[in-house]
Amino acid sequence: MRRTRYLQSLFAAAVLAAPLLAAADPRYAVTAIAGADGVARDINNLGQVVGAAYTGGVYRAYVYGDGGLTDIGTLGGAGSWANAINDRGQIVGNAEAADGASYGFLYSGGAMSAITGGSVMQANGINNGGTIVGSMFVTTPEDSYYHGFTLSAGGTLTDIGTLSYGDGSRAFAVNSHGDVVGAAANVFNGAPNRPEDPFIYHDGVMTGLGNLGGPWSGATSINDQGQVVGFLGVNSLPGDPGELYPTTAFLYANGEMNVIGGVAPPWSSLANDINNLSQVVGSFRFNPGLDHGFLYENGEMIDLNTLIDPASGWTITDAAAINDLQQIAAQACRGGVCQAVRLDLVSAVPEPPTFALMAAGLALGLARGKGFKRPARRRRG
Repeated sequence: MRRTRYLQSLFAAAVLAAPLLAAADPRYAVTAIAGADGVARDINNLGQVVGAAYTGGVYRAYVYGDGGLTDIGTLGGAGSWANAINDRGQIVGNAEAADGASYGFLYSGGAMSAITGGSVMQANGINNGGTIVGSMFVTTPEDSYYHGFTLSAGGTLTDIGTLSYGDGSRAFAVNSHGDVVGAAANVFNGAPNRPEDPFIYHDGVMTGLGNLGGPWSGATSINDQGQVVGFLGVNSLPGDPGELYPTTAFLYANGEMNVIGGVAPPWSSLANDINNLSQVVGSFRFNPGLDHGFLYENGEMIDLNTLIDPASGWTITDAAAINDLQQIAAQACRGGVCQAVRLDLVSAVPEPPTFALMAAGLALGLARGKGFKRPARRRRG
Protein backbone atom coordinates (compact mmCIF):
# COMPACT_ATOMS: atom_id res chain seq x y z
CA MET A 1 0.00 0.00 0.00
CA ARG A 2 1.42 3.38 -0.97
CA ARG A 3 1.61 5.88 1.84
CA THR A 4 1.62 9.61 1.41
CA ARG A 5 4.61 11.45 2.72
CA TYR A 6 4.72 13.97 5.54
CA LEU A 7 4.96 17.69 4.77
CA GLN A 8 8.67 18.39 5.10
CA SER A 9 8.51 22.09 5.79
CA LEU A 10 6.14 24.99 6.30
CA PHE A 11 6.80 28.52 5.12
CA ALA A 12 7.26 31.04 7.92
CA ALA A 13 4.92 34.04 7.95
CA ALA A 14 5.93 37.30 9.55
CA VAL A 15 3.20 39.58 8.30
CA LEU A 16 -0.02 40.54 10.01
CA ALA A 17 -3.37 39.52 8.64
CA ALA A 18 -4.93 42.12 6.37
CA PRO A 19 -8.07 43.85 7.64
CA LEU A 20 -11.28 42.15 6.61
CA LEU A 21 -13.44 44.52 4.57
CA ALA A 22 -17.08 44.12 3.63
CA ALA A 23 -17.80 43.63 -0.06
CA ALA A 24 -19.36 46.67 -1.71
CA ASP A 25 -22.10 44.51 -3.22
CA PRO A 26 -23.30 41.34 -1.51
CA ARG A 27 -22.72 38.09 -3.34
CA TYR A 28 -24.99 36.02 -1.11
CA ALA A 29 -28.41 36.46 0.47
CA VAL A 30 -29.03 34.75 3.82
CA THR A 31 -32.17 32.71 4.53
CA ALA A 32 -32.88 31.28 7.98
CA ILE A 33 -34.04 27.68 7.65
CA ALA A 34 -34.31 26.37 11.20
CA GLY A 35 -35.00 27.83 14.62
CA ALA A 36 -32.60 28.72 17.40
CA ASP A 37 -29.69 26.25 17.74
CA GLY A 38 -30.61 24.48 14.51
CA VAL A 39 -27.71 22.93 12.58
CA ALA A 40 -27.12 22.60 8.82
CA ARG A 41 -25.05 19.65 7.58
CA ASP A 42 -25.48 19.23 3.81
CA ILE A 43 -27.08 20.68 0.67
CA ASN A 44 -27.87 18.98 -2.65
CA ASN A 45 -28.06 20.44 -6.15
CA LEU A 46 -31.78 21.14 -5.72
CA GLY A 47 -30.97 23.49 -2.85
CA GLN A 48 -32.41 21.13 -0.24
CA VAL A 49 -30.66 21.43 3.12
CA VAL A 50 -30.54 18.80 5.85
CA GLY A 51 -29.43 18.92 9.45
CA ALA A 52 -31.01 18.96 12.87
CA ALA A 53 -33.47 21.40 14.42
CA TYR A 54 -33.54 21.86 18.16
CA THR A 55 -37.07 21.45 19.46
CA GLY A 56 -38.56 20.24 22.70
CA GLY A 57 -35.13 19.82 24.23
CA VAL A 58 -33.86 17.40 21.55
CA TYR A 59 -32.43 17.54 18.04
CA ARG A 60 -34.63 16.28 15.20
CA ALA A 61 -33.50 15.63 11.64
CA TYR A 62 -35.04 17.89 9.01
CA VAL A 63 -35.01 18.62 5.30
CA TYR A 64 -35.54 22.16 4.05
CA GLY A 65 -36.68 22.97 0.52
CA ASP A 66 -39.15 25.06 -1.42
CA GLY A 67 -41.94 23.69 0.73
CA GLY A 68 -40.29 24.84 3.94
CA LEU A 69 -38.87 22.71 6.72
CA THR A 70 -39.98 19.12 7.28
CA ASP A 71 -39.22 17.05 10.39
CA ILE A 72 -38.32 13.61 9.00
CA GLY A 73 -38.82 11.78 12.28
CA THR A 74 -36.83 9.22 14.25
CA LEU A 75 -36.51 5.45 14.54
CA GLY A 76 -38.91 5.38 17.46
CA GLY A 77 -36.80 7.32 19.96
CA ALA A 78 -36.61 10.99 20.84
CA GLY A 79 -33.93 12.42 18.58
CA SER A 80 -32.35 12.23 15.16
CA TRP A 81 -29.69 13.98 13.07
CA ALA A 82 -29.41 14.20 9.27
CA ASN A 83 -25.87 14.18 7.87
CA ALA A 84 -26.17 14.07 4.06
CA ILE A 85 -28.61 14.29 1.16
CA ASN A 86 -28.22 13.31 -2.50
CA ASP A 87 -29.87 14.79 -5.57
CA ARG A 88 -32.64 12.18 -5.40
CA GLY A 89 -33.68 13.53 -2.01
CA GLN A 90 -32.42 10.47 -0.12
CA ILE A 91 -31.13 11.38 3.33
CA VAL A 92 -28.85 9.56 5.74
CA GLY A 93 -28.00 10.22 9.35
CA ASN A 94 -28.38 8.77 12.80
CA ALA A 95 -31.46 8.44 14.97
CA GLU A 96 -32.56 7.05 18.29
CA ALA A 97 -34.66 3.92 18.45
CA ALA A 98 -37.16 3.02 21.15
CA ASP A 99 -34.41 1.31 23.15
CA GLY A 100 -32.50 4.62 23.32
CA ALA A 101 -29.64 3.41 21.13
CA SER A 102 -28.52 5.34 18.04
CA TYR A 103 -28.61 3.73 14.61
CA GLY A 104 -27.87 4.87 11.09
CA PHE A 105 -30.90 5.59 8.93
CA LEU A 106 -31.91 6.05 5.33
CA TYR A 107 -34.82 8.39 4.61
CA SER A 108 -36.28 7.73 1.17
CA GLY A 109 -39.74 8.11 -0.32
CA GLY A 110 -41.01 9.83 2.81
CA ALA A 111 -40.05 7.00 5.18
CA MET A 112 -37.13 6.46 7.55
CA SER A 113 -35.62 3.00 7.96
CA ALA A 114 -32.69 1.71 9.98
CA ILE A 115 -29.52 0.75 8.14
CA THR A 116 -28.69 -2.88 8.82
CA GLY A 117 -26.05 -5.45 7.99
CA GLY A 118 -23.40 -4.53 10.54
CA SER A 119 -23.09 -3.79 14.24
CA VAL A 120 -23.87 -0.30 15.64
CA MET A 121 -23.92 1.26 12.17
CA GLN A 122 -23.66 5.04 11.81
CA ALA A 123 -24.41 6.74 8.46
CA ASN A 124 -22.47 9.81 7.34
CA GLY A 125 -22.72 10.17 3.56
CA ILE A 126 -24.62 9.11 0.43
CA ASN A 127 -23.97 9.61 -3.29
CA ASN A 128 -26.44 9.96 -6.15
CA GLY A 129 -26.25 6.24 -6.85
CA GLY A 130 -27.53 5.51 -3.36
CA THR A 131 -24.25 4.19 -1.91
CA ILE A 132 -24.11 4.94 1.82
CA VAL A 133 -20.91 5.32 3.85
CA GLY A 134 -20.32 5.44 7.58
CA SER A 135 -18.87 3.35 10.38
CA MET A 136 -19.74 0.09 12.10
CA PHE A 137 -18.36 -1.80 15.07
CA VAL A 138 -16.11 -4.71 14.14
CA THR A 139 -14.68 -7.35 16.47
CA THR A 140 -11.91 -9.71 15.34
CA PRO A 141 -9.20 -11.59 17.26
CA GLU A 142 -6.87 -8.65 16.61
CA ASP A 143 -9.27 -5.74 16.50
CA SER A 144 -12.32 -4.29 18.22
CA TYR A 145 -13.06 -0.86 16.87
CA TYR A 146 -15.09 1.06 14.30
CA HIS A 147 -14.40 0.35 10.64
CA GLY A 148 -15.62 2.42 7.71
CA PHE A 149 -18.15 0.78 5.41
CA THR A 150 -19.91 1.20 2.11
CA LEU A 151 -23.45 -0.04 1.59
CA SER A 152 -24.60 -0.16 -2.03
CA ALA A 153 -28.14 0.62 -3.14
CA GLY A 154 -28.50 -3.09 -3.79
CA GLY A 155 -27.62 -3.95 -0.20
CA THR A 156 -23.98 -5.06 -0.56
CA LEU A 157 -22.06 -4.18 2.60
CA THR A 158 -18.27 -3.73 2.39
CA ASP A 159 -15.92 -3.25 5.32
CA ILE A 160 -13.30 -0.89 3.86
CA GLY A 161 -10.78 -1.84 6.53
CA THR A 162 -8.02 0.25 8.04
CA LEU A 163 -4.63 1.72 7.23
CA SER A 164 -1.77 -0.76 7.47
CA TYR A 165 -0.43 1.19 10.45
CA GLY A 166 -3.70 1.54 12.41
CA ASP A 167 -6.69 -0.37 13.69
CA GLY A 168 -9.84 1.63 12.97
CA SER A 169 -11.54 3.90 10.44
CA ARG A 170 -14.60 6.06 9.86
CA ALA A 171 -16.00 6.95 6.43
CA PHE A 172 -17.45 10.45 6.04
CA ALA A 173 -18.20 11.00 2.34
CA VAL A 174 -18.41 9.26 -1.05
CA ASN A 175 -18.36 10.66 -4.59
CA SER A 176 -20.24 9.49 -7.68
CA HIS A 177 -17.41 7.06 -8.56
CA GLY A 178 -17.56 5.33 -5.20
CA ASP A 179 -14.35 6.86 -3.84
CA VAL A 180 -14.58 7.22 -0.06
CA VAL A 181 -12.84 9.57 2.36
CA GLY A 182 -12.69 9.74 6.14
CA ALA A 183 -10.39 9.36 9.12
CA ALA A 184 -8.42 6.25 10.11
CA ALA A 185 -6.34 5.39 13.17
CA ASN A 186 -2.63 5.96 12.55
CA VAL A 187 -1.39 3.76 15.41
CA PHE A 188 -2.30 0.38 16.85
CA ASN A 189 -4.04 0.30 20.24
CA GLY A 190 -4.01 4.08 20.42
CA ALA A 191 -6.57 4.43 23.23
CA PRO A 192 -7.72 6.69 24.69
CA ASN A 193 -6.98 9.40 22.13
CA ARG A 194 -6.87 7.17 19.04
CA PRO A 195 -5.06 9.63 16.71
CA GLU A 196 -6.23 9.58 13.11
CA ASP A 197 -5.07 10.45 9.59
CA PRO A 198 -7.21 11.45 6.61
CA PHE A 199 -7.61 8.73 4.01
CA ILE A 200 -8.96 8.07 0.54
CA TYR A 201 -10.36 4.65 -0.39
CA HIS A 202 -10.12 3.97 -4.12
CA ASP A 203 -10.46 0.69 -6.02
CA GLY A 204 -10.41 -1.31 -2.79
CA VAL A 205 -7.27 0.33 -1.39
CA MET A 206 -7.14 2.73 1.57
CA THR A 207 -4.35 5.31 1.41
CA GLY A 208 -3.41 7.63 4.25
CA LEU A 209 -2.75 11.28 3.38
CA GLY A 210 -0.40 12.04 6.29
CA ASN A 211 -0.61 14.59 9.09
CA LEU A 212 1.18 17.54 10.69
CA GLY A 213 1.92 15.84 13.99
CA GLY A 214 -1.33 16.70 15.74
CA PRO A 215 -3.52 14.03 17.33
CA TRP A 216 -6.47 14.14 14.95
CA SER A 217 -6.79 14.71 11.22
CA GLY A 218 -9.53 13.71 8.78
CA ALA A 219 -10.88 14.00 5.25
CA THR A 220 -14.41 15.37 5.19
CA SER A 221 -15.41 15.53 1.51
CA ILE A 222 -14.44 14.42 -2.00
CA ASN A 223 -15.75 15.71 -5.33
CA ASP A 224 -16.14 13.84 -8.62
CA GLN A 225 -12.66 14.97 -9.74
CA GLY A 226 -11.16 13.16 -6.77
CA GLN A 227 -10.19 16.36 -4.95
CA VAL A 228 -10.29 15.87 -1.18
CA VAL A 229 -10.67 18.39 1.64
CA GLY A 230 -10.53 18.14 5.41
CA PHE A 231 -8.31 19.12 8.30
CA LEU A 232 -4.81 18.34 9.52
CA GLY A 233 -4.06 18.35 13.23
CA VAL A 234 -1.13 20.55 14.21
CA ASN A 235 1.01 19.33 17.08
CA SER A 236 1.60 22.80 18.49
CA LEU A 237 1.58 26.41 17.43
CA PRO A 238 4.02 29.12 18.49
CA GLY A 239 2.54 31.99 20.43
CA ASP A 240 -0.03 29.91 22.37
CA PRO A 241 -3.09 30.91 20.31
CA GLY A 242 -5.46 29.22 22.75
CA GLU A 243 -6.26 26.14 20.64
CA LEU A 244 -5.91 22.87 22.53
CA TYR A 245 -5.88 20.82 19.34
CA PRO A 246 -5.43 23.29 16.45
CA THR A 247 -6.16 22.21 12.89
CA THR A 248 -5.56 23.58 9.42
CA ALA A 249 -7.78 23.10 6.39
CA PHE A 250 -6.34 21.19 3.43
CA LEU A 251 -7.02 20.50 -0.23
CA TYR A 252 -5.55 17.28 -1.65
CA ALA A 253 -5.49 17.21 -5.46
CA ASN A 254 -3.44 15.41 -8.11
CA GLY A 255 -1.43 13.61 -5.46
CA GLU A 256 -0.38 16.83 -3.71
CA MET A 257 -1.36 18.12 -0.26
CA ASN A 258 -2.06 21.85 -0.08
CA VAL A 259 -2.51 23.56 3.26
CA ILE A 260 -5.05 26.32 2.64
CA GLY A 261 -4.99 28.22 5.88
CA GLY A 262 -4.67 28.16 9.62
CA VAL A 263 -1.16 27.01 10.46
CA ALA A 264 0.22 30.34 11.68
CA PRO A 265 -1.08 31.68 15.00
CA PRO A 266 -3.71 32.63 15.83
CA TRP A 267 -5.34 30.86 12.91
CA SER A 268 -7.09 27.52 13.08
CA SER A 269 -9.26 26.24 10.25
CA LEU A 270 -11.34 23.30 9.04
CA ALA A 271 -12.56 22.48 5.51
CA ASN A 272 -15.97 20.80 5.42
CA ASP A 273 -16.93 20.35 1.77
CA ILE A 274 -15.87 20.76 -1.87
CA ASN A 275 -18.11 20.97 -4.92
CA ASN A 276 -17.40 20.02 -8.54
CA LEU A 277 -16.26 23.60 -9.24
CA SER A 278 -13.39 23.02 -6.77
CA GLN A 279 -14.87 25.56 -4.34
CA VAL A 280 -14.23 24.70 -0.69
CA VAL A 281 -16.15 25.82 2.38
CA GLY A 282 -15.43 25.56 6.07
CA SER A 283 -14.62 27.66 9.10
CA PHE A 284 -11.64 29.43 10.60
CA ARG A 285 -10.90 30.78 14.05
CA PHE A 286 -8.79 33.89 14.50
CA ASN A 287 -9.63 34.62 18.13
CA PRO A 288 -10.70 32.25 20.93
CA GLY A 289 -14.42 31.70 20.61
CA LEU A 290 -14.70 33.68 17.36
CA ASP A 291 -15.35 31.55 14.26
CA HIS A 292 -16.18 32.68 10.72
CA GLY A 293 -17.23 30.65 7.70
CA PHE A 294 -15.01 30.75 4.62
CA LEU A 295 -15.16 30.14 0.89
CA TYR A 296 -11.93 29.05 -0.82
CA GLU A 297 -11.73 29.51 -4.58
CA ASN A 298 -9.11 30.44 -7.17
CA GLY A 299 -6.35 30.11 -4.59
CA GLU A 300 -7.92 32.51 -2.10
CA MET A 301 -9.67 31.98 1.21
CA ILE A 302 -12.46 34.52 1.67
CA ASP A 303 -14.41 35.33 4.81
CA LEU A 304 -18.07 34.67 3.94
CA ASN A 305 -19.06 37.65 6.06
CA THR A 306 -17.51 39.90 3.42
CA LEU A 307 -19.85 38.37 0.81
CA ILE A 308 -23.16 39.18 2.54
CA ASP A 309 -24.93 42.45 3.26
CA PRO A 310 -23.51 43.76 6.57
CA ALA A 311 -26.83 45.47 7.23
CA SER A 312 -28.48 42.04 7.51
CA GLY A 313 -26.99 41.63 10.98
CA TRP A 314 -25.88 38.05 10.30
CA THR A 315 -22.47 36.64 11.21
CA ILE A 316 -21.63 33.45 9.31
CA THR A 317 -19.79 31.23 11.80
CA ASP A 318 -19.41 28.01 9.79
CA ALA A 319 -20.04 26.74 6.26
CA ALA A 320 -21.00 23.07 6.21
CA ALA A 321 -21.57 22.31 2.53
CA ILE A 322 -21.65 23.83 -0.97
CA ASN A 323 -23.45 22.54 -4.06
CA ASP A 324 -22.63 22.97 -7.74
CA LEU A 325 -24.98 25.98 -7.92
CA GLN A 326 -22.74 27.61 -5.28
CA GLN A 327 -25.49 27.57 -2.66
CA ILE A 328 -24.07 27.07 0.84
CA ALA A 329 -25.53 25.40 3.93
CA ALA A 330 -24.15 27.25 6.92
CA GLN A 331 -24.44 28.34 10.53
CA ALA A 332 -25.05 31.99 11.38
CA CYS A 333 -25.83 34.17 14.38
CA ARG A 334 -27.91 37.31 14.67
CA GLY A 335 -29.14 39.10 17.77
CA GLY A 336 -27.59 36.47 20.00
CA VAL A 337 -29.43 33.60 18.26
CA CYS A 338 -27.50 31.05 16.19
CA GLN A 339 -29.16 28.78 13.67
CA ALA A 340 -28.94 27.02 10.31
CA VAL A 341 -29.07 29.18 7.19
CA ARG A 342 -28.79 28.84 3.43
CA LEU A 343 -26.71 31.25 1.38
CA ASP A 344 -28.05 31.89 -2.13
CA LEU A 345 -26.34 33.83 -4.89
CA VAL A 346 -27.97 37.20 -5.54
CA SER A 347 -28.53 38.61 -9.03
CA ALA A 348 -25.90 40.76 -10.77
CA VAL A 349 -23.17 39.28 -8.63
CA PRO A 350 -19.81 41.06 -9.10
CA GLU A 351 -16.54 39.20 -9.23
CA PRO A 352 -15.43 38.04 -5.77
CA PRO A 353 -13.01 40.34 -3.96
CA THR A 354 -9.37 39.59 -4.58
CA PHE A 355 -8.08 40.34 -1.10
CA ALA A 356 -6.81 37.41 0.93
CA LEU A 357 -8.63 36.37 4.05
CA MET A 358 -5.36 36.10 5.88
CA ALA A 359 -1.83 37.03 5.01
CA ALA A 360 -0.17 34.90 7.63
CA GLY A 361 -2.37 31.85 7.11
CA LEU A 362 -2.16 31.92 3.33
CA ALA A 363 1.55 32.62 3.25
CA LEU A 364 2.14 29.11 4.40
CA GLY A 365 -1.35 27.90 3.64
CA LEU A 366 -0.37 27.54 0.02
CA ALA A 367 2.73 25.57 0.96
CA ARG A 368 2.79 22.60 -1.37
CA GLY A 369 2.92 19.29 0.38
CA LYS A 370 4.56 17.22 -2.31
CA GLY A 371 7.08 15.11 -0.49
CA PHE A 372 5.09 13.51 2.33
CA LYS A 373 6.21 10.73 4.57
CA ARG A 374 4.65 9.46 7.73
CA PRO A 375 6.27 10.72 10.90
CA ALA A 376 7.29 8.31 13.62
CA ARG A 377 4.32 6.85 15.41
CA ARG A 378 3.37 8.85 18.45
CA ARG A 379 1.31 8.06 21.50
CA ARG A 380 -0.33 10.67 23.62
CA GLY A 381 -0.64 10.18 27.32
